[in-house]
Amino acid sequence: MRIVFMGSADFGIPALECLLTKHSIVGIVSTPAKPKGRGLKLADSPITCFAKQKGLEPIITPQNLKSPELPSILADLRADIFVVVAFRILPRSIFSIPPLGTVNIHASLLPEFRGPAPIQRAIEAGRTETGVTIFRIEEGVDTGEIILQKKTPIGPEETTPELYNRLSLLGADALMEALDMLSEGKLVTTVPQDHSLASKAPKLSKEEALIHWQLSSDQIFNKIRAFKPFPGTFSMLDGKRLGIEWAKSIDSHSSGAKPGSVVSVSRDFFDVQCGSGILRILTVKPEGRKIMSVHDFLLSSNLKEGDILL
Repeated sequence: MRIVFMGSADFGIPALECLLTKHSIVGIVSTPAKPKGRGLKLADSPITCFAKQKGLEPIITPQNLKSPELPSILADLRADIFVVVAFRILPRSIFSIPPLGTVNIHASLLPEFRGPAPIQRAIEAGRTETGVTIFRIEEGVDTGEIILQKKTPIGPEETTPELYNRLSLLGADALMEALDMLSEGKLVTTVPQDHSLASKAPKLSKEEALIHWQLSSDQIFNKIRAFKPFPGTFSMLDGKRLGIEWAKSIDSHSSGAKPGSVVSVSRDFFDVQCGSGILRILTVKPEGRKIMSVHDFLLSSNLKEGDILL
């Protein structure tokens, strides 16, 4: 099939690589180059970089998806279908152009976790299973009819980067299967989403990084896993920021101490009382310093039982 691929994040690269083995990519649509790094030099999106490496043309990077010229530019590419992975919300004037419509890879089992952060929100919620959904784009955020879904477990200590990589590969496989069904006429029907079961996966914010020790140790551990690499998780100790890079939920009972209290200090860890349960801190990032083991941190810290993390 003739395909226009739309995406920006590296999550879509495995899908684009698979498409190149079997289909004809007649156009790439991505986000414009953005300032990046300390020098704020303009940098292309990962998809644009990949497309340039592969010699894919044309590469279209519109500032505004609602520009009046864009639909005609895309229509002239004569694509059979548009494929969207980790991109912006498309207006009807674009997603309705190709004869086979527009399909999207979403990193959740829709209608759960609609929105821009489905991987992080699934881990944060403590889910033990997730997956990918191939669906037809329509007006609305991740609300279209489902073509197929593939499930996968979430490991008990799996982090966002680890699950992100696995789902990008699973999504590529699911996309190829869905396109085979469409091209061979084997897709009999799509499945409408049950909107009553929908949940949202809003974008992460820096404000969410602060740990609230009133939560359970399991909830805090899930946030640590989910918020890697952004926005991270931290607490305040003696007026300074202490990044909590890794920990374990080790206990379900309470020591009776106030949430946030350091209840024990050992050679390689320290334990903090939570709203319920205890969180064992293993790796930290002190303010202005690099990530380090708690062992190394304690060599230059006066941390003791009874200290409070805020």
